[in-house]
Amino acid sequence: MKPENAPISDDEWLLRRVRIERFRTEKIPIISPNAFEPRTKGRDVDIEGISLYRAACLSSPTEILKLIDVDRQHEVGIVRIPVLILKELGLSVQIRIDSRILGHVVIPELNAHDYEADKARFTSIKALLASVASEAKNILIIPRL
Repeated sequence: MKPENAPISDDEWLLRRVRIERFRTEKIPIISPNAFEPRTKGRDVDIEGISLYRAACLSSPTEILKLIDVDRQHEVGIVRIPVLILKELGLSVQIRIDSRILGHVVIPELNAHDYEADKARFTSIKALLASVASEAKNILIIPRL
């Protein structure tokens, strides 16, 4: 495993939690583009950008599920996105230490303030990330009812 303060390399994979309602088995892409939308309301507003986790810093993607109440873990899936795709989109990845889990990062360009100011600007970014996340090899955990 990589130390979480090690520089993020282009060949790394980032993991994203995706709620069950963002898995659309009847549509393509399977993962809704809204899975990559910053939260703009509630107590966990994505002020610094959306959260992901460095796969290289974790022993298993299931570690991410430990951030969720046990009785709701089945409602969340895990997908992966390559860092290189983010960089090709002009996005950056920044380490944000979280005492609860190793490898927490944010994409600062995908933050609540900028999203609320111009949602249309994010449409193509969300669509591409959803398409990549929907590839069978990139769906690591499927939520279950």
